[in-house]
Amino acid sequence: MQELLVSLNKRRIIAIYIVILFASLALVFSYNFQITAPSYFDEKYNIIFANGLILYKLIELIIIYYLLFYRYLIRFKRNTYVKEHFVKLKKHTKLFFFLVPQGNTIFGIIAYKLSGSVLYFLLFSFIALVTLILVNPNTIQKNSNSQNLN
Repeated sequence: MQELLVSLNKRRIIAIYIVILFASLALVFSYNFQITAPSYFDEKYNIIFANGLILYKLIELIIIYYLLFYRYLIRFKRNTYVKEHFVKLKKHTKLFFFLVPQGNTIFGIIAYKLSGSVLYFLLFSFIALVTLILVNPNTIQKNSNSQNLN
């Protein structure tokens, strides 16, 4: 269990650094290049689409957090955790720490292109950063103190 937590914490730290790197690159890119919003939609619709992407991403993060991480915490709290779930826990938490930066980066790029403002990309980066900071793999160990998993 301890090696899993160390691996997940490393993966989480790497994901945090990747999000910060992409946000920095977006700032450098916006400083050197000018992105204009597409003109095939009226500009107010572009902003509505970009804001819709933010709402969608917030809902999606809650869903993938529950499906890939929180349900295992529930099993630990209820002491219904079995050894077979350990492999799924490992796979799903690694997937979670991959999907958060990847999904927010893609949505940030789309919102940046729709709005023409780097602030949308930075907002998606901030959402990913907060999510990665709040989801701490060490809570697995705190909830499994009564169980002996190796």
